[in-house]
Amino acid sequence: MKNLLIGLVMIAAGTVPAGADSTIRLRADNWCPYNCTPGDEKPGYMVEIAQTVFGKDKLDYQLMPWSRAVEAAREGQLEAVAGATQADAQGFVFGTEPMGMSVNVIITRRGSNFRYKGQESLTALKLAAVQDYSYGEEVDAYIAANRDKVELLSGDDVTVQNLRKLLAKRVDAVIEDMNVAEYSLAAQGMDGLVEIHPIDNATPLYIAFAPGNLAAAEQARKLDEGVRNLRRSGALSKLLGRYGLGDWAPLMAAARQP
Repeated sequence: MKNLLIGLVMIAAGTVPAGADSTIRLRADNWCPYNCTPGDEKPGYMVEIAQTVFGKDKLDYQLMPWSRAVEAAREGQLEAVAGATQADAQGFVFGTEPMGMSVNVIITRRGSNFRYKGQESLTALKLAAVQDYSYGEEVDAYIAANRDKVELLSGDDVTVQNLRKLLAKRVDAVIEDMNVAEYSLAAQGMDGLVEIHPIDNATPLYIAFAPGNLAAAEQARKLDEGVRNLRRSGALSKLLGRYGLGDWAPLMAAARQP
């Protein structure tokens, strides 16, 4: 999950003179399996959903550091960002249909005997995380108060860089989204070398539309309708299966139960 900290100080939103069927400039950093390398056979399932709904020729998807992507969208230079929570992109336009669920985890080397029991369980660890991501209120507060114990990176392939630092014993633990961690570990052949510890409940993820995008509400509505149609037809499950994932709807239903 991601959070542009400087977004708390609202940047004046520019106006994007686009219609609902105009080209959508979609940006985010590499966060596979949600959004991956542009032009790849598997560019990320969120990207593939957006391509299906809006048309490949109407979606301009490129990678950009997360902080820069959110700021550029606020300034009216982009129409949307991928992989956002509602806390990450305050003031953006969100649909009603989430495009995934994120669970934050702490990754340690195999045999670490680590157990997450709140902030106190982190004090003895050197952590690695991603610049301007949000990992939930508790962990965010710990990072803000203990910057000397946390290495924050930004750019491309940050997850892989952090995992390599973990295995090289340069850090003791990595904080990441569960799906991103599992996907990256499998792709790098590292999955048998680490342990994954969930630290919070599932949070919905979205493609969020820029506040200055005049077509944002209509584009969000069209994306909602597209996700529902893909689910009903079975195409969504088939698409997610290509990434080793299942539909997030059951997880959402479980999260709503008291």
